[in-house]
Amino acid sequence: MARDPRIDSLKGFLIILVILGHVITSLDNTNVVNHAVMGLIYIFHMPLFILLSGYLTKPPESQKSKDMWCGVLKIFVPLIIFHLIYCIHNAYKLGFSIDSYLTVLKNFPSGILWYLMSLIFWRIMLYYSPKALLKRPTVYIAIALIVSILCGLTHLGRPFSIQRTLNFYVFFLLGYYYRQNALNKQWWSNNILHVAVAVILLPLIFYLYPRCGNVMNGLDHYDWKDLPEKILILACSIAMSLLVFNLMRDFKPLRAIGKESLFYYLYHFLFITEVVYPIVSTYDWPRTLPFILLYTAAITAMVFAISKIPVFKWIMDPLTPLTKASGKKPT
Repeated sequence: MARDPRIDSLKGFLIILVILGHVITSLDNTNVVNHAVMGLIYIFHMPLFILLSGYLTKPPESQKSKDMWCGVLKIFVPLIIFHLIYCIHNAYKLGFSIDSYLTVLKNFPSGILWYLMSLIFWRIMLYYSPKALLKRPTVYIAIALIVSILCGLTHLGRPFSIQRTLNFYVFFLLGYYYRQNALNKQWWSNNILHVAVAVILLPLIFYLYPRCGNVMNGLDHYDWKDLPEKILILACSIAMSLLVFNLMRDFKPLRAIGKESLFYYLYHFLFITEVVYPIVSTYDWPRTLPFILLYTAAITAMVFAISKIPVFKWIMDPLTPLTKASGKKPT
């Protein structure tokens, strides 16, 4: 599958938003401007990232079971490696004890790694979906949408990212079926409709936030009375995701970041927790939006710098020889 530079640019844009969102949540999400920016980001940045994951997934009929499981293994390896890294990191913060290790282990996957765990589930779910259902995209997407609305009524929570998997599967299917030309392109590309939905629903969501914050992240439990908010958020997330997807154009600097989006995703949080947060807290640096943007740019630059050091890519995939990661031929 040939790379689409526009998709790489979009992935680069989204990973920067992921970093920005995590900087805000780590430093200050109570400032009204930071809060509004974070709310806007969280409406679409991960839903659209997941949509792109579906968009880039091969149809089940075009790959063998062995190939699908090899692809799953390539995701599972960095998931386990970085979960262990985060376990050691969190145990160090909490104090090395059996309780600290158990606290981290029972929350598998750790922190931001939920996306990789869910991506594994989405690919397996798609591959083993009944053919009769797979050939009916409208029905399949409708079922996934209903599941997304209702899954927060359960108490599945964080372990194994099951609740988030169910919550966001509808976006994965949207991307997959759009790539297969199985969705109405006029609806997909109707930016006027998407803008109208966003203009109507975003103010409502911001008004309800943070009361609806636990509905937005796909992780927390909510009650039947919260279902209207959940439906509003889903509708707005779909509209905003499609709007950004349609408007995004190729931009070479973003394209380079997008090609390495997994690397940025896995490493950026370590720079937030071990570099930026300690420095900002120690020296009481400003936490207003202009400085938040500056810290985000600095973190992006730091991750870019280590992306040029082969050993950091090898850590993500130690099954690949370090000489291959560095571009050198083994001697």
